[in-house]
Amino acid sequence: MIEETHIPNRFGRFLLMALEQSLGTPGFQAVLGRAGLRHLAVYPADNLERGFPVGLVPRLMAALEEMYGVGKGRELAFQTGRACFHLGISDFGILADTAEWLFPLLPSLTRARIGLETLAEVFNRFADGNIQVQKQGDHFLWVVEHCGVCQGRTSSSPCCHLLTGLLQETVHWATGRDSVKVTEVVCAAAGGPHCAMEIELGG
Repeated sequence: MIEETHIPNRFGRFLLMALEQSLGTPGFQAVLGRAGLRHLAVYPADNLERGFPVGLVPRLMAALEEMYGVGKGRELAFQTGRACFHLGISDFGILADTAEWLFPLLPSLTRARIGLETLAEVFNRFADGNIQVQKQGDHFLWVVEHCGVCQGRTSSSPCCHLLTGLLQETVHWATGRDSVKVTEVVCAAAGGPHCAMEIELGG
């Protein structure tokens, strides 16, 4: 039997708060019911104990698509990812210490790289994602060897919209640009060897 991977309760708390913000309380409770996870209506504790099973995340994302349809469900997952950043990730550790005094002095591409690498460091430390940030010309590639958003799912197309929303908001925060575009170009659920997001600043 494969041992269940866990992430900090705080990360699960951010996700559930963001999901409720995106759906409203009735929609949130309906998705929890669809996923068989009604107990998550009580948020996990706000601590770094690894008590939140990663496997609950793809169950919630699948329930979104089942409830709202694939297109709308993935749009809501994207909005939830953006909300996750504002509800807690932006205040997490070194992310909170990086921006104010340093970022205004740096080019946008450098700020984007620092934001992405700092977020990757947080996830690698606390969520075991084995994430790499690669610069390719004027854009970046975020490569996740073990993606907790889609693990165990099978999809005909990339489905990690929760992560694309989080990355878009991270780079927007780092650069101030509204033209940031994040596209999932490889998805494990769609048959890829891992998940990979292409991040372009645009404008």
